[in-house]
Amino acid sequence: MDDKDLNQENTPGEQSSFLYYTALTGGILLLGLIIVPAVLPPVEQSRDAARRSTSKNNLKQIGLAFHLYHDRHDLFPPGSIETAEGQPGHSWLTAMLPYLEQWNLHQQIDFNKAWDDPANQRPFQQSINVYHNPKIQETVSPAGYALSSYQGNELVLQPNQGKRISEIRDGVSNTIFAVETGEDFKPWGDPANLTNPSQMFATGKNNPYVGGKHVLFGDGSVRFLSELTDPAVLKALSTPAGGEKVGDF
Repeated sequence: MDDKDLNQENTPGEQSSFLYYTALTGGILLLGLIIVPAVLPPVEQSRDAARRSTSKNNLKQIGLAFHLYHDRHDLFPPGSIETAEGQPGHSWLTAMLPYLEQWNLHQQIDFNKAWDDPANQRPFQQSINVYHNPKIQETVSPAGYALSSYQGNELVLQPNQGKRISEIRDGVSNTIFAVETGEDFKPWGDPANLTNPSQMFATGKNNPYVGGKHVLFGDGSVRFLSELTDPAVLKALSTPAGGEKVGDF
């Protein structure tokens, strides 16, 4: 075979095949670049929807625990329980542990000492799934205590003072008991884990989900309130006996 045969150029048919496969490969790559961005957002949306559902169910369980506590004690738990010395002792979430299948953990706590006393360090370092919104990355405080993603309504859950259903004169279905929080996370054992829901969309407040927060009402229902909710409506929903009229929200 001579050099002419070795250096012979491709035939027109071979050139066409080469161009076809080149175009096909490039098309597949281009299609991949188009499809991947289109697929990823729905996948992330699905994950976000699952997190929302979990957080909503957490609040529903907390709502059920409120009523189980009321059935047992004839009132809702106080927002905080002070020690004999008048120091912050324990939180409303601690009081509800037995009604959230956490009786054994509840038994490990020395209620004669404050929640952050060294003697109580171990139980309050334990994370409780129902107190954690999976959207939130923060799970442990700098001191090593397990955090809560939910805060109680300080207007309902007052220090050393539990309320009966009859005292919620605005109606439990129109009164917020607890809310999701997007910042200022506190340990679930901290008696200061309370907030005024009327301010939950104030300037500087973060939402765990786009557009608003899940809110637990006193009747055990959970709703997603928009960050655009009328402040007057939020105020009316936050007070247990303010007598305000609440329209649609």
